[in-house]
Amino acid sequence: MAYYFLSIGGSGAKVMESLLHLSVAGILPEGREPLKIFSVDPDTGNGNLDRMSIALRNFEEFQKLSVGNDTPLFKNKISIIKPYPWNPTRHDTTLDDMMAYPMYRGKPIGALYEVLFTAKERNTRLNQGFRGHPSIGAAVLAQNYVLLTERKQWDDLFYNLKTDQNSKTKIFIAGSVFGGTGAAGLPTVSRLLKSQAEEDGYRISIGGALMLPYFDFTPEGSSNELFARSEEFLINTKAALKYYSQRDNVFDTMYLIGDSSTAHVKKFSVGAREQVNDSHIVELYAALAAIDFFQNEPDGYGTNFKYICHGDDKNISFNWNDFPSVYDDKKNFRNLFVKFTRFIFAYVHLIKPVLNRLIAGDLPDYQYPWFIDMLKDEEIETRAQKNFDDYVESFVTWLKQIETLDGRSINLINSNMFSANSARLTDINAFKNCDNGTAELDLHEIWYRLCEPPKRNYPDAKGFGKFLRRLYDACEV
Repeated sequence: MAYYFLSIGGSGAKVMESLLHLSVAGILPEGREPLKIFSVDPDTGNGNLDRMSIALRNFEEFQKLSVGNDTPLFKNKISIIKPYPWNPTRHDTTLDDMMAYPMYRGKPIGALYEVLFTAKERNTRLNQGFRGHPSIGAAVLAQNYVLLTERKQWDDLFYNLKTDQNSKTKIFIAGSVFGGTGAAGLPTVSRLLKSQAEEDGYRISIGGALMLPYFDFTPEGSSNELFARSEEFLINTKAALKYYSQRDNVFDTMYLIGDSSTAHVKKFSVGAREQVNDSHIVELYAALAAIDFFQNEPDGYGTNFKYICHGDDKNISFNWNDFPSVYDDKKNFRNLFVKFTRFIFAYVHLIKPVLNRLIAGDLPDYQYPWFIDMLKDEEIETRAQKNFDDYVESFVTWLKQIETLDGRSINLINSNMFSANSARLTDINAFKNCDNGTAELDLHEIWYRLCEPPKRNYPDAKGFGKFLRRLYDACEV
């Protein structure tokens, strides 16, 4: 099986962030084929895309660690398809530039163009994306749709698809239907992939997470600037869903995911690096939708539509029972996710604060038997270790933002574990019952397990990866 994930726009990048963390935890379907990543975003400096990209590149580096083949840990590898991200515009480009408007000024086609787009839409620079205006995105992406084969900008993606044509190839695309880039890109990109597959003679299945409104914001600054407006999200969504209902769909399976109680964005930004919105549980649902699509076959009778519904209550509470099944049952997903969370927090609290000092000889190693037994005489992959350290911080930050979502009560991981510094435990005792369930395992027990003689040799693991595998196994309840 060949798996592809394409993110479109800011919401797509945030879904990809959730899917990345599930991948590192080994929650993708069985098999060790890499998850191939591709991204479309004209706002290449977007803070959410940047945050996800950093975590992605961290994993790209430390996934080389040898932890062994008989473990879920790091089993789902990631492969980035270039250009990453793909930008359908050029630097400091306006819609007038993209559409070569000066050539048509004063002609009938130019007059029609002036009617379809306001002067502000035509003259705003697109460095920060399509500003919540899907009409701009549709015009830009439609042009790229025509010229893409000539520009050869997607050669890497098409090469991968041709290489995988003897496998079952599944492509999952995520983006919003209420903004600019996602609303314009979801149908255009999926149609491009389908037509290219038909032209080259191979078959693909495409699934899509169509993100419905789940956040709002209060704009700041000049009202004359062109930007997305959350009061228009429902109108945009209605238009998008009408479009999908009336057109032949290129999606084999569609997942419609949103939240009627929208989360308020704390700091509004038009785009670029300042646009860093907190993670949301809706994005985790969308990532699980990707996993569902990867492991299930469409029924072959038109487009499959999938919905996840919950009672509409302003004080709605989410727990493990509210998640759809992945793999064979919900319990397996919960066990894998919780064990991985324990592993991350155990590393943060027991290992990370002292490891570099032990390596440098600044601490007496006799106080740390696990270091003497497993790491003292090993050559530690410094770059991979540094990238793993950075990833750990990003995972805990992501998880904390989901758990502390305003307006919703999320009861997956014990919220008492999080502090102002996300990756430090507020209360060590909270670790014992980290998933609010009945199973208990405290940090002292994990320490003792690490310090005991190993019960197995891990012949296909080595170095720092072998130690991480040992720590991961010590987190089993």
